[in-house]
Amino acid sequence: MAIVQAILALISRSLGSILSSLFGWAVVALFGQTTSREKAWLSGLVGAAAAWPILLLGIVWPRLAALVLAFVPLPSRIPTWSIRLVWVLLALAVPFALGIALAARARGVPPTIPGTAPATRLPGGLDPVRMTPIPHSPLSRSKGVRLLGGIPITLAIAASFFIVFVTTPVRRLLAIVRRQVDVQVPLVTDARGYELVAKEVAVTLTRHGFEVHAVEPPWWVTAPSKILFTFGGPSFRDYVPERLACLRGPRLEVVLYANGLAMRGSAQDTAWAHGLLVEALTAAPAYQTFDPGAQDIERQIRSVWAVFRQNPAAHVGAAALEARLDEITREIRNLPVDYKEWQIVYRQALQLDRALRGEKQMLEATVVADRLETHESTQEAHMTPESAETRALSVGTLINEIMGKVTLLAKKEIELAKVEVKADMESELAMAKGLAIAVLVTVLGLNMLLVALVFALATVMPGWLAALLIGGGLVVIGGILGYVSWTRRVTSPLALTRKTIREDSQWVKERLA
Repeated sequence: MAIVQAILALISRSLGSILSSLFGWAVVALFGQTTSREKAWLSGLVGAAAAWPILLLGIVWPRLAALVLAFVPLPSRIPTWSIRLVWVLLALAVPFALGIALAARARGVPPTIPGTAPATRLPGGLDPVRMTPIPHSPLSRSKGVRLLGGIPITLAIAASFFIVFVTTPVRRLLAIVRRQVDVQVPLVTDARGYELVAKEVAVTLTRHGFEVHAVEPPWWVTAPSKILFTFGGPSFRDYVPERLACLRGPRLEVVLYANGLAMRGSAQDTAWAHGLLVEALTAAPAYQTFDPGAQDIERQIRSVWAVFRQNPAAHVGAAALEARLDEITREIRNLPVDYKEWQIVYRQALQLDRALRGEKQMLEATVVADRLETHESTQEAHMTPESAETRALSVGTLINEIMGKVTLLAKKEIELAKVEVKADMESELAMAKGLAIAVLVTVLGLNMLLVALVFALATVMPGWLAALLIGGGLVVIGGILGYVSWTRRVTSPLALTRKTIREDSQWVKERLA
């Protein structure tokens, strides 16, 4: 049971993090930049739109929908028609509330996310991602149209969030079975900067040894974006690309969404790739935070980066840029956000400071160091040849050397066998873990089916009687199976062996008599 709770807690944390980032991104797409207080209630409104399918479910099955939302069954004394009426009112209120909010404070033309990126070309196989060059302004439409626009936007949000809600736990379970981890990196882009960010992600990973190539993303990855792009109107078209970038390699799988970067691989590979990408994308047109105040700091940092990259050699140590960085640092000191977002802008300021002092970024500098080490190793290998022409050995020495090589080869073969056995054992252990998780999930599913059966019977009989019948039936079935299994127990162990021993003893006695 503890394992199940740990798995469910892990999935819940992952799903909660993804939904939280989606809510924040949707608020920006619909309403533009907001204050922290406005973001809180607007996120609640977006969350209500995401839960709209449950409201529709409540119209058909009022008590079941209440149980799904509150996890507590409603008392039977409350009439069903009154519960259904509440669900109908809520289902009608959410789209119109969203429409009223859009009519009252829809955003104008979104400001371009400032930023540049050093990547100028794509690695082989990555096709350009088509962008939306012309920004849209929901304010160009009348308030009446925006008011009615709450209906299709609610449908789009509900459908896309439902797909995310269903597929995320499945993907997380698959990652656990494969001994992989899923990492969600906050990265808010718009349709105009998406291509540049996708290029930088691909180039950075390739430059650091991740052999990734572009693949067509699966439908459950693209479906939410396509739904929002098609039915979300101009509010989402400025932030949702028409096509998502998906990179896959033997060690890593990466999908760049409009609101974040999803990576799957081993814990070591995802951690290394995470660090590389957040370092490389510091100056790219993508926010790594969701708080409006933190994003404002990011905009200021990117504006300094834009000036610096116009002529890096001339701007190293520039007093004006360093003074501007000092001003940004003072704003970071007083930034009212939690540490998770505060440390992101702090790291970006440190990276900018490093660039202004003429130093390479720390992780990026490892590429140059690795290349130098490889070059030196190659030179040393060419300078120390060991050929038959340069060494004159006696027959005895040659025999001893051959025997030493044979012994070394045998040791290496034994070590290889040990490594293979260990790898096979790890694979078998992973298989056993996967089967155990599958069994646990199946048991949970059967348990929920039995609960559903009890609820179904409770509509025609008292709930306690339905539970008693189901529980009693299971006990009877279990008792019968247990009795049948018990009758098949071994009552006389080693019967054949004891019989042959008795026969052999009798034969010996007869011969000795």
